[in-house]
Amino acid sequence: MDDAALAKLQERLGVAFTDLARLERALTHRSVTIDSPLDSNERMEFLGDSIVGLIICEALYLRFPAYSEGDLAKSKAYVVSESALADAALAMGIEEFLRLSDSEAATGGRRRRSILADAFEALIAAIYLDCGIDAARRVILTMLEEALQTAATEQHRRDYKSALQEVTQARNRRTPTYRILAETGQEHDKTFIAEALLDGEPIGRGSGKSKKEAEQAAAHDALENLPQDFANALVAPVTECKNGVQ
Repeated sequence: MDDAALAKLQERLGVAFTDLARLERALTHRSVTIDSPLDSNERMEFLGDSIVGLIICEALYLRFPAYSEGDLAKSKAYVVSESALADAALAMGIEEFLRLSDSEAATGGRRRRSILADAFEALIAAIYLDCGIDAARRVILTMLEEALQTAATEQHRRDYKSALQEVTQARNRRTPTYRILAETGQEHDKTFIAEALLDGEPIGRGSGKSKKEAEQAAAHDALENLPQDFANALVAPVTECKNGVQ
């Protein structure tokens, strides 16, 4: 990647790297480094995931003093979701700077949400390593401000199935499933009862006038009754660091 492109991205982010190799690696997808996977952005993605989580936990804790631990956990799961991070990456224009193999680019890799979300986290790690925690915090809060504002409303909880999946996957990458337990009423006026399950165990139940509505109600019930260990696992302690890591 030429220096002009890297300079353009730095200007857009409001940061100045001392080591451009870090920035370039953060933008390098594994499809480019099949023979040397450690040269991709995957290690930076690992670090960036924790940094983004830390800063968002801090922001939620400070912004919403009336939120319970469970509310904070659910809001965090929304703000750091793949969807929210991909949206932030697109708003930043990361896709034009990604280093992808020709085949990955040809199949839509520059707009693939998983790649964009991973690149966002890797980029945050690069900023942290080169410029320090304050610079990383500024970029995170700027780029995820819209998601944070949404977390201040109930809008992100309307799709309860997605919210429940974010929480359970963040806990230990488990995905809930659903089953219809019963149907009652006449053909033109049925009521469905659904159950949400995790590892085959019921975690919520709800009813609705359609199967989808019943599943949403079951997910809502599950979110309202999550075990405390889920909330504990999703809320990270707040720490502060002044300097970049060498």
